[in-house]
Amino acid sequence: MSLSPAREGRVVAALGRRALSVQFRRAQLLMPTFVLPLVLLAVIASGTSAGQGLRGFPDVESYLAFVVPGTIIQGTILAGLTAGIALASDIEFGFFDRLLAAPVHRTSLVLGRLFGTFVLALLQSTWFLLVALVFGARYPGGVPAAIATIGLAGITAIGMGGICAAIALRTGSLSLLQSLFPFMFVMLFTAPAFFPQDLLSPVLHEISVYNPLTYVVEGVRGLLNDDASLGSPWLGLAAACGLAVATTAISTLALKQRLRRL
Repeated sequence: MSLSPAREGRVVAALGRRALSVQFRRAQLLMPTFVLPLVLLAVIASGTSAGQGLRGFPDVESYLAFVVPGTIIQGTILAGLTAGIALASDIEFGFFDRLLAAPVHRTSLVLGRLFGTFVLALLQSTWFLLVALVFGARYPGGVPAAIATIGLAGITAIGMGGICAAIALRTGSLSLLQSLFPFMFVMLFTAPAFFPQDLLSPVLHEISVYNPLTYVVEGVRGLLNDDASLGSPWLGLAAACGLAVATTAISTLALKQRLRRL
C-alpha cells in the first residue's frame, strides 16, 4: 500500500496530539515536567548565587538568567523521560500493538511520539522563561534569543525522547523507564548546567567535553545573555540536531528489532 507523505504527516500530528493529551491528563507526568525544574532552579539560584563572586565567574547581568538554561535543559530531559514512560505504558497495556495493526508506516509511530515531546518542550521552556522573568531574570538577548532558546529546547527534547523511546521499544518495561530518572540526570550534572565549565572540578570538566548537553546549555546561555563568550548558539544547535538525529535513528532501529521479534 502506498502511503502519501501528507497522510503520514497527519498520522504523526495525531499521535503527537494524543501524547500531549495523555501528558496533561496524568498528574504524575505533568507535575515533574513543569514544577520540578522550577523547584531546583529556586534552590540553586538562592543557594549558589554567592558563586558569582568567584574568580573566573563570567560577568553577567542576571545570575538567574545564567542558571535558567540549566532549568530548560532539565525540562528537556524530563520531557524525553516522560515520553519514554508513556510509550512503555502503551506497550505494556497493549495500545501500541493496536497501533501496529494500522495501515501506517511504522516510523510514524516513533515520530508521532517525538513530535509530542517536541511540542511539550516548547511549552515547558516558554513557561520556565516567563516564570524566571517574573522573579527577576533579565535576558539581554531579548525576544529573538528567547524564541531561539525555545526552538533549541524543542530539538534537544527530541534527542532525549529518542533515547527513552529506544529503551522503551527494546525492553517494553514500564518499571525500567521509571527507574531511569537518576541516570538521565547524570547527563545534566556532567554538563555546566548551573556553573561555568571552567570552574567545574577537573573530572567533571573532562567529562563535560564529551557531553552534548554541554554545548546546548552553553549555546542557550550565550543566546539569553547576548554574549558569545558564554557559549556558541550554532555549536549548541549542531549538538542538539546531532543528538536528535542519532537517537531518532536508534529508536527507529529499536522499533524494527521489536517488530522482528513479534
